[in-house]
Amino acid sequence: MQRNWDTIREILLAVENLEPEKQLHLSDFPEARAHEVSYHVQLIAQSGLIDVTISQSTSLKAKDFFIRNLTWSGHEFLDSIRVKDTWSKIKSVVAEKGGVMTFEVIKAVSTSLIKSAIGS
Repeated sequence: MQRNWDTIREILLAVENLEPEKQLHLSDFPEARAHEVSYHVQLIAQSGLIDVTISQSTSLKAKDFFIRNLTWSGHEFLDSIRVKDTWSKIKSVVAEKGGVMTFEVIKAVSTSLIKSAIGS
């Protein structure tokens, strides 16, 4: 399965919008997207952006998860991609330059766009 940055952003936004004492679960997403969402939660967990427990099932079914919150790094990263217009610009800049959407590239382009917007 390929990494989908829009799915990653969607999950991070959902975590940020959790009410206190609530968790995000696989069942909070459409069943047809279970494998996609589960896979991307695992990727996000590997990057250290969320506080999560992932089911250790050995079945071929999508792994359930229990996301409690974003980490400091998760908040920092989401701050850089939260605004839809900024997110669209990031994707556009990377595509124009023929680049690859990586974590570091997204952060660098976001930083550049923000600095440009505030005149730094």
